[in-house]
Amino acid sequence: MFNLLLTSFRKLKIIASKHKSYFFQISSVLTLVLLLFSWLFSHYEKISFFKAFYWAVTTATTVGYGDVVPTNHAGRVIAMILMILGIGILGLFLATVSAMLLDFKIRRVFGMMESHFLNDHIVIIGYSGFIQSSLKEILDAKENVTLIANLDKTPMDSSNLVFIKGSVTDENILAQAHLDKAKLCIISDEDDSNSLISGVNIRTNYKNTYIIALIHKKEIEKALKEIGINEVFSSGSFSSKVLVKTIQFKGASKFFSQLFDEKFKEGLMEKEIPQSMNTKEFWDVMRYFKENSDELAVGIKRENQLIINPAKSFPIAPGDKIVLIGKK
Repeated sequence: MFNLLLTSFRKLKIIASKHKSYFFQISSVLTLVLLLFSWLFSHYEKISFFKAFYWAVTTATTVGYGDVVPTNHAGRVIAMILMILGIGILGLFLATVSAMLLDFKIRRVFGMMESHFLNDHIVIIGYSGFIQSSLKEILDAKENVTLIANLDKTPMDSSNLVFIKGSVTDENILAQAHLDKAKLCIISDEDDSNSLISGVNIRTNYKNTYIIALIHKKEIEKALKEIGINEVFSSGSFSSKVLVKTIQFKGASKFFSQLFDEKFKEGLMEKEIPQSMNTKEFWDVMRYFKENSDELAVGIKRENQLIINPAKSFPIAPGDKIVLIGKK
């Protein structure tokens, strides 16, 4: 229920900001009419302003419960004028809101929006096969996603997805995703050269953004790493490494499959380290999580650096996070 209200509020915020001037004018006129006729009705019918305002709203909306009615000629004249004016202005207001909602729907479907209302979202640049196979899972995880791709319309109807149509190499299009507010950015276009250009643009303009690139050709991997892309995966590179490891250690593929399988009870996760452990060593933190939640610590994440299996005496610093294999 709360998520529905939050989504509705976001939509209203976008609609109102896009048609701010006209929406404000219609709303102001409607409010002033209701307040004016409430005051007149309250004055001539000798009732409270609140009761008169209640009467004005029910009259203007044609609900007319009949529990508050005019009792003299002045009140009846006021009521007749409000019926004519109120219905017209309210109809115009509702028609305006309907037009705005339709405009919002069209803009959302055909990629003419901007993700200015999102914070801590995931920005996806391009729509390669990697993204096509994983977008639904990302959205199912309740992540807010902004997708930039040169598609005719949004690939998926989801309230968590903002689709922006355009070239992934256009800096003006990239700016609409508000990468400065994003949790991370994933670059994955069918054309690796586009992914490389996007990577250069984003790393140049958004130096603090965490970027992951999914590419087809391994030759591009080195270039992306050299420009500062945080993580780069090439097609087949991960699976080939798992194959090699399986030859050395039978069962390696099963280990990785279970680790990333959502249905499997154990999985890889990241957690905050209790403040009481800030002055401790890795061995103390490892023992703490094993004893308290039966989770296995495998590494430490410090800012953007991941330290796998640090030494027992590795000192824990404020802000560090623990990487665990534990219950999902």
